[in-house]
Amino acid sequence: MQEGTPIIIKKKKGHGHGHHGGAWKVAYADFVTAMMAFFMVMWIMGMDQPTREVIAGYFKDPIGWEKNTPKHKVNLIKDSGAVSTSPTRGNPKEKKEIEQVRQLEETVTKAIEQKPELKKLKSQHGIEIRRTPEGLQIELVENETNSELFFKLGSAEVRSQARAVLARLAPILRSTGRKMIVDGHTDARPLNRVGYDNFDLSHDRANMVRKILVNGGCRASQFLAVRGFAANQPRKATDPYHFSNRRVTILIPYVFPAAKIEGLPGDVARESIEGVFKMPDTSVDLTQKER
Repeated sequence: MQEGTPIIIKKKKGHGHGHHGGAWKVAYADFVTAMMAFFMVMWIMGMDQPTREVIAGYFKDPIGWEKNTPKHKVNLIKDSGAVSTSPTRGNPKEKKEIEQVRQLEETVTKAIEQKPELKKLKSQHGIEIRRTPEGLQIELVENETNSELFFKLGSAEVRSQARAVLARLAPILRSTGRKMIVDGHTDARPLNRVGYDNFDLSHDRANMVRKILVNGGCRASQFLAVRGFAANQPRKATDPYHFSNRRVTILIPYVFPAAKIEGLPGDVARESIEGVFKMPDTSVDLTQKER
């Protein structure tokens, strides 16, 4: 080698799939993901129809599902080979409560139709009665021909004719002896009032209804809560400004026996809030009497 000739060093990289190669990791990750998706599909296919509908509803419209779906627990744990939306599927006490609420619906409807003012308002869809997954719901809805049937626009002031209607309704609700929740709802129109918005308005309207019902004969102890939802639970979601979105709902919730709580007296356990707002067994038909 002549003096001054540069020295060149060549390094060769291995071209194999030795233990330093990373391609297998990508393939393995894809495989694990595929298997996980497969088992999730098989798991969901094994659920009952109501639970599959709840899951499908969430993935179709997560935001709408969160806003409009009644908040209840869905039990995804297998129980005797079946999956239920109620932890005590087929419980006789739950069936009895569901039947009692069905009979209560008939009683309230009959009582309302015996009062001319209430019957007329019901025929105009100003009063609507129906059972929901949460219980019996009596809804006071603003009318298309009279958009200020119950309240003045943008105000919690109850109109005189509405006070008369509520005074007629109060003894009926008192006679049930049931607990109630009063919910207020508004449309999406913003209020031009500083420091006062639709949450305030919806709550104040619900509370005014509660006060009038108490003055009309309902026991103050019958009311579990007064809530204001503003425009977050519209009846007509496609039209947030629709008159029917302005309403007050009186909910008579299902009350199922609370689970036994160690260390608590029996009467306290029976009145536990755990027994309220529990989703009834969807295998029981809510529209027909049990045979």
